[in-house]
Amino acid sequence: MKKIFKDNRINYASTLNERFDDLCKRVISSLVLLPPTVLLIWIGGLAFELGILVIASCMLWEWGGLIAIPSDRYRTRLILVVAMLACFLMALVFCFSAGMVCALLSGSIFVIFAKNLRIVKLFWLGVAIIATIIPTLGIVWMRSHIEFGLETVIYVITSVIATDIGAYATGKIIGGPKLLPKVSPSKTWAGLAGGIAASMLIAAIFTIVLKDARGPALLPIAICITLVAQIGDLLESSIKRHFNVKDSGTLIPGHGGVLDRVDGMMTVLPIITLAIWISGRSVLQW
Repeated sequence: MKKIFKDNRINYASTLNERFDDLCKRVISSLVLLPPTVLLIWIGGLAFELGILVIASCMLWEWGGLIAIPSDRYRTRLILVVAMLACFLMALVFCFSAGMVCALLSGSIFVIFAKNLRIVKLFWLGVAIIATIIPTLGIVWMRSHIEFGLETVIYVITSVIATDIGAYATGKIIGGPKLLPKVSPSKTWAGLAGGIAASMLIAAIFTIVLKDARGPALLPIAICITLVAQIGDLLESSIKRHFNVKDSGTLIPGHGGVLDRVDGMMTVLPIITLAIWISGRSVLQW
């Protein structure tokens, strides 16, 4: 009995140490990445667009590693980068609607002609193009072409980050029933509630700080952002399970790859972009 008790204590201590090390890596990575990210968002313009282009390139590089067999990875990554550059050029030279249409068309065309390009994963090639380029074009459009663009981008990003932190912290502290254990064993219903609470807190802060922000609209928007961000997180988890990998990459210590860090953002941004485009106003003004 003493030996079993001792072994259990050792295993528990080892688990705590692993969690602490993982948390430390996450915190350090966030502190390193946060200042340049905030600076680029604040500056806007060409610097912000180039920064988004770099992030999109990293994401597509990771997609290439996920969806292609080793012998096809160089070719797949080259095709993804060419598609991204074409879409960004269309958006910046003509209009962002042209860039979005280009993303949809290029995704479809590459899927149709993927056999001629000797790419194995036909469907996933189109998914990678559309799922990466449309959100990245969306955030560039929001920052540069709408009223309260800076404030809107900051709100969306902080809401998604708050959702991640709230869900992660609440899930670790409270635990409880799993959300979708077959897709993501670590996610819990308590974590989802914590993410909603954190996102609503951000909405309340923006309502207080910005006189043009409207609280009655922002609170339900905060809940929607949390739900959509969690869906994005679960979708990325299911994709990684499909390809039998733990992380999309190793670029960010404690987080894995860029896709692991922005998975929730990739589902939230297209919906927010579409909502703003249809309404003609920032979500802060609803």
